[in-house]
Amino acid sequence: MSQAERSRAVAARRPDAPLHLVFVPFLARSHFAPLAAKAAASSAAAREEHEVAAATATTAAIVTTAHFAALAPASVPVHAAPLRCPGGHEDFSLLPDEASFAPTFFAAAEAALAPALTAAIRAHDGRRPVAVVSDAVLYWAPRVARDCGVPHVTFHTIGAFAAAAMVALHLYRPEVVLTGPFAVPGGFPHPVRVNRAQVNEEALANLPLFRAAEAQSCAVVFNSVSALESDFAAYYQSQLAGTPKKVFLVGPTRAAVSPPPRAVTERDPILQWLDGRDSGTVVYVCFGSTCALGESQLRELAAGLRASGRPFVCTIPTPPRGDGTGSCTEREERASSHGMVVARRWAPQAEILAHHAVGGFVTHCGWNSVLEAVSAGVPLATWPLRAEQFLNEVFLVEVLRVGVRVREVARESDLEAVVPADAVARAVGRLMGGDGQDEEAVAARRARSRELAAAARAAVAEGGSSCGDWARLVYELKSFHGRDSDPQT
Repeated sequence: MSQAERSRAVAARRPDAPLHLVFVPFLARSHFAPLAAKAAASSAAAREEHEVAAATATTAAIVTTAHFAALAPASVPVHAAPLRCPGGHEDFSLLPDEASFAPTFFAAAEAALAPALTAAIRAHDGRRPVAVVSDAVLYWAPRVARDCGVPHVTFHTIGAFAAAAMVALHLYRPEVVLTGPFAVPGGFPHPVRVNRAQVNEEALANLPLFRAAEAQSCAVVFNSVSALESDFAAYYQSQLAGTPKKVFLVGPTRAAVSPPPRAVTERDPILQWLDGRDSGTVVYVCFGSTCALGESQLRELAAGLRASGRPFVCTIPTPPRGDGTGSCTEREERASSHGMVVARRWAPQAEILAHHAVGGFVTHCGWNSVLEAVSAGVPLATWPLRAEQFLNEVFLVEVLRVGVRVREVARESDLEAVVPADAVARAVGRLMGGDGQDEEAVAARRARSRELAAAARAAVAEGGSSCGDWARLVYELKSFHGRDSDPQT
């Protein structure tokens, strides 16, 4: 009897058996976090099964490498596989040169994770229904799920706006090279304009591979919220290749990557410093866990923050690009009455953004950071550095209307140019208000941010849109196991 036949048999015998979800995140911290969070939530649902409808009860496991297993939630079983990547690289986002190392890293990831995924599925041997939920860039995972006879779900760790824009550019982009801004084509739901420097050409080149893999999935998931991106999710669904499938918005997922150990009663020094500041007065600055600024840019950033006259918290998790002799190459923590700088350590970003003292966020526009800011109701000053972050900036500034740009990017050379201190100070001023700024615009962004925060909270509350979408997805995945046909069709 095949795996698929055993799964259908157990579904017939035990229709109320919890669905076992095998999560396979990509090997990059920003990708790992949302899938790990969803796995933790699925395991929590299993522990509270008496409060969960049998049709939507789940258990979960994660397939990853030993490096990321150490970051996984303690509540979720992990199938850890050895990664043998030349150079000893463990995290894609920390590669010295992504363009050069990417093919080798992807091949090593597949060699490690594909057999581990097969083993994790077959370990259940038909004792309960199983489904695979994997990162959208793991193009081989749908094939593994199909070979094992279980349904597969594609999980996007970027937003639906950025994903839909990339698909529109891929399918409908003009053949001529446009030097100036151009409208996103293909009947895009919102009239926005981008330029070539904001488009990730490498991602566009790989999109056919990822779309072909996604066509083998039975559903698509975004870590997002219906109130933010329902139109763009619907557009994305309309452009999917292969058999028709649904798109589910199930976010925002809560952070589940394990922080460094700290005494249970010890409150992070950043939060303690914020406790002494007035509500809405502090600017929080962070460029994510993997995006590094150059040393000259860090100096201009510091000068700009001081010149803005606003109290600030600046966290620098990664060492600066350059000769390695800058002041932030070692773990460091400095605080004064007007600011705090924390370098080379983990910081509780969600708690920082939720603190009453924080009134604005200077960000690289990574999607996880965007969701945390939106959930906390904090307006943003946008400073994208790479990948789809430029599209996220367009979404925040032009669609959601909760952001202001730190810089304008019209040419490739703009990406490497140092943003001067006065530009940083001006952006912080526009973000925070005061000193002759457009107070009506500042108030409108704050009000809009509060509205979106309420919508994000409602989405993950009982009966909310994201909870409903997740429950419908689980129900559909369980129903696949009762069918006689291929689970991906």
